[in-house]
Amino acid sequence: MSTPLVKLENVNYYYNRGKPSEVHALKNINIEIPRGGYAAFFGPSGCGKTTLTYLIGGIETENTDSGNILINGRDLRGLEKKELAVYRQIGVGIIFQQFNLLPSLTVLDNVALPMAFLGIDVERRKKEALKLLDRFGMTKYSARFPSDLSGGQQQRVSIARALSNNPPLIIADEPLGNLDSENANKALEFLKELNEKDGRTIIMVTHESWSLRDARLVIYLKDGEVIRTDEPKNKIDAKKSLSEHFYKQLYPESPPENLMAQSLSSMLARGLSGQEIKRFELFLAERLKGNITSEHFIDFLDQPFKDGGLGLWKQRAIKISETVDELAHNRKKVEDVYHELERNPEVPLYEEISKMRDWLLSSYSGTLDEIGRVRFDEAVEDRIRNVISSEHFCRVLELPRKDFGVGLSMSAIRGISERLESALTGKKYQVLH
Repeated sequence: MSTPLVKLENVNYYYNRGKPSEVHALKNINIEIPRGGYAAFFGPSGCGKTTLTYLIGGIETENTDSGNILINGRDLRGLEKKELAVYRQIGVGIIFQQFNLLPSLTVLDNVALPMAFLGIDVERRKKEALKLLDRFGMTKYSARFPSDLSGGQQQRVSIARALSNNPPLIIADEPLGNLDSENANKALEFLKELNEKDGRTIIMVTHESWSLRDARLVIYLKDGEVIRTDEPKNKIDAKKSLSEHFYKQLYPESPPENLMAQSLSSMLARGLSGQEIKRFELFLAERLKGNITSEHFIDFLDQPFKDGGLGLWKQRAIKISETVDELAHNRKKVEDVYHELERNPEVPLYEEISKMRDWLLSSYSGTLDEIGRVRFDEAVEDRIRNVISSEHFCRVLELPRKDFGVGLSMSAIRGISERLESALTGKKYQVLH
């Protein structure tokens, strides 16, 4: 039997090992992925799948408490820093959810950049980069900058860059997260082509069951552990497997704190990389569960990234912590409202909505007159009862007064909506989706 390209043996990984904010992110992981295989790490946010791919990608290995991370029979934990750097350059290509293209470089230079690290001359870099761009239909955009491209176009450039040094292993970390359905399907076709035509080994990280259609090995994760593996032989078997072990059956109820952490990260972690956001979500969930104190949470935000933290300025860390505590407190108010609605769905919510209005508008610099307050309260109550969607809620706030709206600016609406949706995340009341 040939040596698997990827093999993990009894791997345990911790964030902030030995500190009060310690998190056991991966627990006794044992997996094998054959050369030329197509594997998917499947599970909810915070289950450890991204941390697992960062170990395999050679990005994070220092906090591994035990076990072996074998790539083609060689343990990454035993490599020197220079050897790890070489592995990251030629042994693996990573496709990130956030694309991670350098905004100051053209499309061509972004794709050619990994080749520069190997000392390949400029002309050859450009030639090879153009070949890759041509493969993904992006040649005509070679002189443009990432900001000039759509999300789907940026993803294609990201895939081309991952292939620039011809790695045998491709890791796609939530590659569909920022794409519409059409471009998401195109991204899946690209991954399938890389696997079937190029013979590359693919590891895809995903929380969306429909995206597993081409995977030949599905590794289910929950709370840092592998709870099941499947090897569907064809698409029919895959669909049957997924229907039997669909996300909500495998994870009957993802903890509200994990859902809230994922929701809050979009509001609190703007400007961070995909890797930083994943780490932020992990510790935010621990804070919301009460497993770490606000002081330890601030310390984590303030610590350098290389030491397991996020490396934020201390003042920003304190501000984020205060916002989290504020949201958690107001989320408790929302829970009280839902408990009351479960007992009596028709109960009026005047007092509760009035208190929530004060919180939602606390960062709004303007004022609402009596009519504006009435319309605002109606929109909030309709959203809580799920009479309207989050998009409709924002629309009501944006509409001018003459059209029976509230007439708020988009910047104010974004902050209000983010606060409300974060408080509503994971609620169990039957009318709320």
